[in-house]
Amino acid sequence: EGIRAQYCPLYQDSSEKSLPKSDSPEKSLPISDSPQLLLPKPGVNASTRNLKGRYCNLMPAQVDFPPVPTFSFTNLALIKDTTEAKKSAFFMKTIQGSLDDVIEKKMTITYEELFKSISSKNKILLLEGRPGCGKTTLTRKISRDWAEGTILSFVKYLFLIPLRQFYKNPIIELNTVLSHFRMAALEKELLQSEGEGVCFVLDGLDEYSVKFSTQGHSWFEELLRGEVLTSSTIIITSRPNASIELRKHVHTRGEVLGFFKEQIHEYIDNGNPSKATKIKAFLHSHQNILHMCYIPFHLVMIMFIYDTCEEDKTPLPKSETEVYELFTRLSLVRYYTKIGKDIVLRDLESLPSPECALFRSISKIAYDTTTNEMTSISLHGMHVEFSVSDIANLGIIVVDRKAGLSGGETILSFAHLTNQEFLAAYHVST
Repeated sequence: EGIRAQYCPLYQDSSEKSLPKSDSPEKSLPISDSPQLLLPKPGVNASTRNLKGRYCNLMPAQVDFPPVPTFSFTNLALIKDTTEAKKSAFFMKTIQGSLDDVIEKKMTITYEELFKSISSKNKILLLEGRPGCGKTTLTRKISRDWAEGTILSFVKYLFLIPLRQFYKNPIIELNTVLSHFRMAALEKELLQSEGEGVCFVLDGLDEYSVKFSTQGHSWFEELLRGEVLTSSTIIITSRPNASIELRKHVHTRGEVLGFFKEQIHEYIDNGNPSKATKIKAFLHSHQNILHMCYIPFHLVMIMFIYDTCEEDKTPLPKSETEVYELFTRLSLVRYYTKIGKDIVLRDLESLPSPECALFRSISKIAYDTTTNEMTSISLHGMHVEFSVSDIANLGIIVVDRKAGLSGGETILSFAHLTNQEFLAAYHVST
């Protein structure tokens, strides 16, 4: 019961009634909805019940900054034989002109269709997508839907593992994973069954600190090549440029596409009905910013910027760089508001001391980590004048409080990879 309470404060015994489900209609793929209490079915063993309790509240209805609407969805594609013709209307719709475009034959598929096609024989599912398209949120939804019994019915144990957590200790072993979930006693059972009824949901191959190799001999690499726990199911997400070597080992390959034009409009209508017409007019008069909105993370950021700029009578951004610069400024203004200071920040160069030195230090961290292809940050060994609390309080870098797999060291990360890349560019420009 103590473990159960730790994993899910809202856990109820099977004798209690669950909350009613949301009446909001399902779209292509809902990725953020109101949390519901999970009631594991009678007869489920204790380890499975604890795992399901862990995932029951993974989809929060609201975060305090930036304010994210509870309505959201994304699109999926199934990547097909690359020798077939590519330039269908759907294919052209998925191309955004970036290095992360998947230039291969693909067909649209719904979330429900994708998971109906997955069985214990479909061992490895690779889901690729550009930064901000919703891959991490999708892994959370997969975990929660398994906990609610709507997908992967053949899975007895599901382990959701953000690969960025293996920062300090990149050697992933089965006992490491099970110990993190406080289920080390399961190791013998899983090895004897070759992983039958087990699903590993691995988020962010591109954020893993060791490049995947087809010749590597670690347990993790052997797992991805299908050489150990051969009856288990693996779902793994990645940016396309980091998963090239893995593709030859997967059974099903898909792409997380983000939003299309009509879904951008619907998201705005649901997220901010009172200002939806103005927001859409602004975006259509600035096509370069509208193009950013095909990435869900960008759309959330732009909606927050628009709402705040209208209240403060701040000029709206006209370019992608101005979007990131303004979002960073608003994050800093929020920090000053929290400590009781009323400040007008016209640009990043006008930051008062000592926050100016702190911000420049964070920009330098962004540059160092980006050039070294790192997304997780450890201050150990870095020449930084400020403490972890100083850096985290500014609101640009957050403390990863689930970094138990990294060896216990405090791990930091930026709100998103695109924010990290902007701050790295800012460091170079200054």
